[in-house]
Amino acid sequence: MYTETQAALLGVVQGITEFLPVSSSAHLVIVPWALGWPTMENSMDFDVALHIGTVLAMGIFFFFDWAMILASYIGDLRQGNWKGGKMGGLLPKIILSCIPAAVVGLFFEQPLEDFFYNDRRHLWILSITMSVFGVVLMMSERYGKQNRDVPEITYKDALFIGCFQVLALIPGTSRSGITIVAALLLGLKRPAAARFSFLAALPITVGAVILKIDDLQGVTNWTPVIIGIVTSGVVGILAIKFLLKYVQHRRYDLFAWYRIAFAVGVLVLFFTSPTA
Repeated sequence: MYTETQAALLGVVQGITEFLPVSSSAHLVIVPWALGWPTMENSMDFDVALHIGTVLAMGIFFFFDWAMILASYIGDLRQGNWKGGKMGGLLPKIILSCIPAAVVGLFFEQPLEDFFYNDRRHLWILSITMSVFGVVLMMSERYGKQNRDVPEITYKDALFIGCFQVLALIPGTSRSGITIVAALLLGLKRPAAARFSFLAALPITVGAVILKIDDLQGVTNWTPVIIGIVTSGVVGILAIKFLLKYVQHRRYDLFAWYRIAFAVGVLVLFFTSPTA
């Protein structure tokens, strides 16, 4: 298991990169490698703890959003409207957006994670996904009309975003990043794209944590785990708040250029490292 200091650092990394469109999976693989930490056999198990923290961050930050959506949908059901109205209808749309990634993830998520976590010779591939989807993020903002808000999302839109979310299974893509790309292409405003991305991420992330929670049964030292959960949760709330405020008046270009710079750095480290 990681030390308390390492756990805190990875918690900060997870909290920031899970919500900013820069790929938490890439950072959780690259950061320990770049710092020269020995390969941890249970590093993927520790990632479960970090995701518990970010699930809590989403649940806390969007508590009132979810309360309003659920209350509205229950009211719609009592009136016989199972599709829901403008607000309550977001619930079935969010669920629909999660189905493609949930189905595909059952078969391919574990093999993809094993491919990158267990063989560091493949790390250079992360630089490709990081840079490619950085360019995609930048271009999607220029292509989208940005004249729609979250309540205007249709079922067709939700399925479109859900199909894009499947790509998040590829390490280096970024779940928030790829769903934001899809939302921007559909014409959502920058803040609306980020908000729906976070709303759509909660159910599928909760499901993934539930499926993997048994991986923590063998933990003997819970201190690093608790530190990781707390730091990723607290930093995650700050990251969500930052992004929603930042994109009100600024483009996503900063994150796209960061991804490209990160990819270049990974390539340099990979081909100059004696352990590559």
